[in-house]
Amino acid sequence: MLDDEALDALATHTTPMAPADRGTDVKASDPPTPLARSLGDARIVGLGEATHGTRECFEHKHRLIRHLVSERGFRTVAFEADAAATTALDAYVRWGSPFADHPADARAALAELDMWQWRTESVRALLEWLRAFNDGRAPDDQVRVRGVDLSTPSAPATPLRAYFERTDLDAEIGALRTVADATVNDDAERERVLPAVTAAAERLRDRLDANRAVSEGSVDAWWTAQWLCRVIEQSCEWARVRHEQPGPHPAGMAARDRFMAENVRWALDRDPGTGVVLWAHDGHVQRGTFDDGTGWADSTTMGERLARALGDDYRPVGFDFARGSFRAVGHGSGEVETFLADEPSEDTATAAFAAVGDTPYALDLGAVAADDQLASWVTAVRRKRYVGSVFDPAGESYARTDLPGSFDWLLVLPESTPTVAIDGGRQNS
Repeated sequence: MLDDEALDALATHTTPMAPADRGTDVKASDPPTPLARSLGDARIVGLGEATHGTRECFEHKHRLIRHLVSERGFRTVAFEADAAATTALDAYVRWGSPFADHPADARAALAELDMWQWRTESVRALLEWLRAFNDGRAPDDQVRVRGVDLSTPSAPATPLRAYFERTDLDAEIGALRTVADATVNDDAERERVLPAVTAAAERLRDRLDANRAVSEGSVDAWWTAQWLCRVIEQSCEWARVRHEQPGPHPAGMAARDRFMAENVRWALDRDPGTGVVLWAHDGHVQRGTFDDGTGWADSTTMGERLARALGDDYRPVGFDFARGSFRAVGHGSGEVETFLADEPSEDTATAAFAAVGDTPYALDLGAVAADDQLASWVTAVRRKRYVGSVFDPAGESYARTDLPGSFDWLLVLPESTPTVAIDGGRQNS
C-alpha cells in the first residue's frame, strides 16, 4: 500500500466523476471533464470494463458515449458482440426496428444477441438514446452500431439473405444455404464444412462485386454485406484455430483479437463522423497482452493491434472498483450468477485506488507515470480488478499489468453492483 504522502500525490491526478445513472443527459453547456477532453480528438476510444456484469461500468460508458457522439462527432459505437447479430441493433438505432415484422423496441433488437453480457437495462437505455439521437438526422449523420466479435460461420447467413432479398439480386441460393447450414461440432464436420463455407463466402462476395452498380442504392448496406462475407471467412479460420486444442487457448484468443481489431478498423473506415467508440472488456481494449493469469495471458490484445496501427489515435480507458458484487457465468454451473467481490488486499493497486476516495473518479495514468513520486510504483506490474465472462470464486479476480502501458485513463468506482437483465432479473437473461 502507498503511504499517505504518495496517496495524496495520487489524488492530484484524479478528476471526480458525477454518478452516471441512466437518466443523466449530456448538455452542450456541461463543461467537459479532462477525461472527455483527452478523448475527443482520438479516432478510436476503447472503453473497457473490469467485469461484464458491473452496472456502474456500463453507465459511465453510456455517459462518455453520449459526450463523444453529441459533442465530438463520433458516429460509430462498436461492441464486443457477434458481428452478424449486431446488425439488428444497428437497424433499431437507425430506423426504429431490427426487422420489418418486429416492433420498434430495443428489447427486441437485444434479443437477437445470444450474449447475456449486453442484454441488460443499461445497454437498452443506451440504444434508446442512440435511436432518439438519430431520429430525423440524415443517413450520413446517424450513429451506426457495429459488432466486431465472431460467433459461428453460419451466423451471417440471415442478414446476408435479407440483403440479397431486398436488392432482388439473383444470388447463389446454394452458397447461402451452405453458410446457413454450417455446423462445426466435431473434427470430421469441421474438415468437411469449413472449406465449403469459405468457398461459399467467396462466391457471395464475387456476386456482390459484380452487382454493386445495381444494389439497392445504399452504399452502407452494400459494404456491410461485403464485410459479413469477410466475417464468414474469419469465423471459419477462428473455428479451425480454436478447436486445435480443447478449451480456450493462446492461439485461439490471439486469432479472435486479431479479427476483432480488423473489424474495428473496418468500422473506422466506414464511419461517417470523427471516430469509433469501442465497448469491450478491459482485457480486449488494453494495450499489450491479457495479463490475466490464464493460459492466454501472453496473447496480443485487440487494443495492442489497434495501438500499433493508429498510435496515439487509439485511446484505451480501463475500470477498477473497490468492493461490491457483479454478474458472471459460474465456473462449473454454466449459469449467470451474482458474485460478491472480495476486499482488495493491501498489495493491490485496487486497494491504493480505493484509499484515495470513496466517490467515482478518473485517474490520468500518463500523469501518474510522469510523477517522480509515483512513477516506479505505477509502472511496476500491479494488480487490478479483472473478471471475464466466466468466474471461479476459488480463482484469481485480478489482472497483473503495467497500468500506464495498458490504459491512458482508469475510471475508479467505489462500488460495483450487478447489471440488470432486460427481463428485470439479475440472473441469467
